[in-house]
Amino acid sequence: MKWNVPAKTFLLGEYAALEGGSALVLTTKPCFELTLVDEPIIKGIDPASPAGRYWLSLPPVAQGLSWHDPYDGIGGLGASSAQFLAVYLADCHLHNHHPNRKALLERYFQFAWDGKGIKPSGYDVLAQEQQQCVFINRQRSETRNYPWPFGELGFILVHSSNKLPTHQHLQSFQLQFSTERLSRLADQGCMAFEQANDTLLVNAVNACQQQLEALHLVAPESVKAIAALKSNEGVVAAKGCGALGADVILLLVEKRRLSGLRNELLAQECNVLATNVDLYIGEHLVESSRIKTRI
Repeated sequence: MKWNVPAKTFLLGEYAALEGGSALVLTTKPCFELTLVDEPIIKGIDPASPAGRYWLSLPPVAQGLSWHDPYDGIGGLGASSAQFLAVYLADCHLHNHHPNRKALLERYFQFAWDGKGIKPSGYDVLAQEQQQCVFINRQRSETRNYPWPFGELGFILVHSSNKLPTHQHLQSFQLQFSTERLSRLADQGCMAFEQANDTLLVNAVNACQQQLEALHLVAPESVKAIAALKSNEGVVAAKGCGALGADVILLLVEKRRLSGLRNELLAQECNVLATNVDLYIGEHLVESSRIKTRI
């Protein structure tokens, strides 16, 4: 038995998510893979990680787990949450439980948060059990899925070569500001998807990056990298994604320049992770695909 879980990148709303506000998450290929094997081992999963502790808390079974990370542990793409989601699915499979989001989140918070610092949002595991572009607002008990609808706009994800584990960031982080504007910008992004409005999305992403910088929520190295990448022809918006925008940089790019810029970045030895062509399309892993579901 094997489970494929997509990578995730916050397009908008990573800090609004901490208060249950609005966020948009991209899910992309290649996928992480968890394989159920016929010997009681854990390969590729740290026993001290949330997924490792969850697995080891279960009644012993004859099978074990083998984990494959196509990104070689570079960080910023949701490997830890993907591991947890896959282990949850393996647990459900072995014990004949029907997967559901409520139980998934309860398990996730049990093992991913020790009560120190800010509680993780859980939006990563919620997004990674779905597909394409995922809108989430837990305050409104709402999730939606969208294809990439923009006629003249694409995206490129570039790794910064830095790594900031989100759980470490949240342990020392204090939410001393309102996330309302960041949540509204994610709502604006959602409206852009609904209307297939390129300009609305570009404005939301640029405004979000400006707001994050004003709140000192972007690592200095990322600020410099974002400015440099945004100077490329055809780049109309750029944003650091995730904790302090430290790991992954999102570029919104005119489609006419998408292939050329990707090749130019590769020639400059940038680590290009994905484009809109690599959006993950597949069955939902926990619940059947619906446009709007309650969580």
